[in-house]
Amino acid sequence: MKKIFTNTLSVKEGRELINEGYKFFVKCDFTTCGTTDPWSGMPNIDNNVAVFKDKAEAEACAAEQVWPFNPNVHGTVEELVWGETWDEMEERLAREKAERKAKREAKEAANAAAMGLTVEEYRKVKARAKEIKTLDKEIAELKKELATKKAELARLMAEVAKDAH
Repeated sequence: MKKIFTNTLSVKEGRELINEGYKFFVKCDFTTCGTTDPWSGMPNIDNNVAVFKDKAEAEACAAEQVWPFNPNVHGTVEELVWGETWDEMEERLAREKAERKAKREAKEAANAAAMGLTVEEYRKVKARAKEIKTLDKEIAELKKELATKKAELARLMAEVAKDAH
């Protein structure tokens, strides 16, 4: 048994099909649209999607499908998957973000307690340490630049002294 849908399956349609017992799908009935892809210059392709409960039936359908630009390329059988809706994805991402924040805050509280500080004091200490690290890095870069300029000055002075004699 198969059902055919135009072009693509939405997450909602995919879920309904899985609930009905469908397990596989094949892109089929390839046709050119009469328009071209501006990036590649190739004609755009349209297709239908056939869904199947039986893999052998899906494989037979896939073998019959021929890609319009290469008769040696046939359709492929793919499994239907329980997709995630936009709302579910947003909920999952918000939940993961909240979990990361809670974990970070718990770690911060544990570090503060280990140092005998409040969380606010710990944050101030951490910020000051970061500021000092940044300044140390800038100082190292300035020392390197100063050494380079001193070497250049010494080279120029040596050239001037050599030309003067």
